[in-house]
Parts: sequence; structure tokens; C-alpha cells
Amino acid sequence: MRVIFLPALLLAAAQAERPSTVIEPRAHALIADLPAAPVPPLPDGPPLSLVEAIARARAASPDLAILRERVVQARLDVRRAWAQIKPTLNLTASYTRNEDPVPVPPTFLVAQGNPNSVQGALAAQIPLFNGRVFPAVATAEQLVDVARLTEAQQRVELLLQVAATYYSGVQLRELFRVAFRQARNTRDHAIEAQARFEAGQIQRSAALRARIDVLRADEEARRAVFAYLSTKSQLAQLLDRRDTAFELETPPDPPPEVRGAFADLLDRALRDRPEMAAARANEEIAARLETDAILQFFPTLSANASYRYSNIEDTSGRNLTWAVTIALTLPLYDGGLRYVALKDADSRQREARQRTRSQVTHIEDELRRGQLDLESARALREEAEHALVYARENEELVRAQFEAGTATQVEVSDAEAALFQSEATALEQKLAVQLAALRVARAVGAFQR
Repeated sequence: MRVIFLPALLLAAAQAERPSTVIEPRAHALIADLPAAPVPPLPDGPPLSLVEAIARARAASPDLAILRERVVQARLDVRRAWAQIKPTLNLTASYTRNEDPVPVPPTFLVAQGNPNSVQGALAAQIPLFNGRVFPAVATAEQLVDVARLTEAQQRVELLLQVAATYYSGVQLRELFRVAFRQARNTRDHAIEAQARFEAGQIQRSAALRARIDVLRADEEARRAVFAYLSTKSQLAQLLDRRDTAFELETPPDPPPEVRGAFADLLDRALRDRPEMAAARANEEIAARLETDAILQFFPTLSANASYRYSNIEDTSGRNLTWAVTIALTLPLYDGGLRYVALKDADSRQREARQRTRSQVTHIEDELRRGQLDLESARALREEAEHALVYARENEELVRAQFEAGTATQVEVSDAEAALFQSEATALEQKLAVQLAALRVARAVGAFQR
């Protein structure tokens, strides 16, 4: 009996050592009923660097062009203010045809008149004193500074938006690359799952689940591409481009992270932010309104000179006459408008001070939240990177176990989904750190203008 069973045992052991099923080849025809795999988009054009994007936004943005024109208009207002104390010279001329001749001046003799009347006058006015001009000129000059500061503030906001959109587009480009890689791996796994099902090693439900995973991965890849293209369109709008024939590239250096104690950074922000400088200028302008209201009680002094010509002689037989006038105007009663102006000036000063106070609290809150967001983003980025390492290892182990027949398709699907989610989260947290660093730099006033 021992001799009879020994060959059988040896044969059974040899069969146990050999793989039960050899799956070859991985024919794509096994899942021919699946839709075509998504194809990564071809480059739309040459790469556009972040430096080039910011330079174009600075030069071509219509919003910034509007603000620059407002600076020009503010400078013209200064010239208008100075014009109030500059001499004026006016020349007037008139011609009149009368139905009846204009009678000559009464004399002892009766003379025929002239039906044509031609007159001309040259008048000059020289303001000698108008106290309201001086606060008006000072306010106009300071409004030029306010316009420049407003333009600087809006330029910072625009360039910050350009940088944030650019970094978002770069991360979305990385995301769709991850999504396409995941889609290829999922499709290869579905081919293997179909082959194992036909070999009788797994259930049909596992093969169907693998196909569902393929469709899900393809959907994620297409969604990531559309999100990237949408971000490029948004960037093109900020750059005043009519096309998206460019590609984004990863900047060589990440955004600089401004570090320091909160109190030091706040002092720097209150010193360097254009909003604070504009708020202080508006306080001075509001204070000058009181001076203007007081000067409304003062008289004005002017000198007027005129030189007139008429083709009809006057009683003295002259065609040319001249006159010089010194005029002093003292306002006595204007219905109480000057007292209203005084009260309005006080109210506007209080309003300007409160606006400055509100701006200080806004900057303080913006800086505090920016630092908190940056610290939180750094911590979450580290956790996401660790989670990504574990997710990759887990996905590799589960795939190996599936090939060995010790893991189910559900476990493979979960591992693939967890890996993609971990990669997306890692990219998202990397972007969060970059955006938080930009916001802190902007809050401190260190972002480029």
C-alpha cells in the first residue's frame, strides 16, 4: 500500500507547487465593452511662467488702466484748484443790425444815426485774496496721493489673485496627471480581474466592480481636466487675453513665507499697507474741511480791468473806453450754510477717524487669520504627506494580495479610492500652504506691487 500511494503523493505535491492558473496575456479585448480610455490633453501652447503672468497682468489689466487714469484725473484736479487764483482774460465781441439807425448822442445838431452796431470788450480779472483756494489746493494734491495708493492697493489685489489662480492651475494640472495615472492602473486591474473571472478564480461581481472602478477613474480624470481648463480661462481673463493658448508650469520657488512675531508683523502692516496710508490721508483731508468752512466767513478781494470798443461814439466822442475796479466781497448772511459746513466738517472728521480705526482692526484680523491658516495648512500638509505614503503602501499590498487571491475586489476598490483621495488631499494641502503664504504676505504688505 505504501508503494501505491507514494507516487500519488509526489504528484499532488508537484501540482501544489505550480501556479494553479497562468493568466496570459492581458488582452484589452477582455473589456472591449468599456468606453475608450480618456486621453490627456495636448499642450495648448508654450508654457507661461508665473513671472510672465504677473508682468502681463500689471501691464495689460484694464482695471489697473482705469485706476491709472484716475490718478491722471486727480492731477488735473490740482490744476483746477490752482486756476481759482490765477488771472483770467476774456475777449467779447458783438455785432447788431438795428431796424432803425441808432441815434447819435444829443447835440445841438441833428445827425443821421448808424443802423450797424459793433462792440468789443477785453476784460481781465485778478483774484487778490480768496482763502478757500489754499485748502482746496492742498486737498487736491493729497487726493493724488490717495488715488495712487488706491491704485497700488488694487494692483496688489489683482496680482495676488493672479498668483493664487496660477498656483491653483498648477495643482489642478498635477491632479489630472494623477487622475490619468490612476485611470490607467484601474483599467489594467480591470483587465486582470476579467481574466481571473474567466479563469474561474473570482466571482463575476468582482469583475463588474473592477469595471465600475474604471468608469469612476475615467470620470475623475475628465473632471480634473475640465477644472484645469476652467482655471486657465480664469487666468486668461485676469491677463486680458482672448485665448488660452498657454500651459502652466510649476514655479521654481514656492511663495515666500513671511515669519515673525504677530506684533512685529502688525506694526509692519500698519506702516506699509497702502490702505493705511490712504486712510491717514483721508483723515487729513477731512480735517481740512473745517479750515475751508472757517474761510467761508472771510472776504474775497479781486481786481477787474476792462477795455471796450464801440463803433458809435459816446457823449464824449470816444470809441474806446477803459475801467479798473477793485472789488471787496464780504459775505454777511448765506442762510446758515457756513454753520452747516462747520458741523459737516466735524462729522466727516469723526467718520474718517472711525474708518481708520476700522481699517486697523480689519488688517489685524486679516493678519491673525492668515497666520493661523498658514500654521494649520503646514500641519495638514505634513499629515497629508504621511497619509499618502501609507495609502500607496496599502494599495500596493492590496493589489499583491488580490493577485495572490487573498483580497477581494472591494478591498482593491477601496485601496484605489483611498490612494486617489490621499493624492488629491496632498495636492490640496500643498496649495493651501501656498495660498496661505500669499495671504500672509499680502496682509503684512510684503506682496509685490
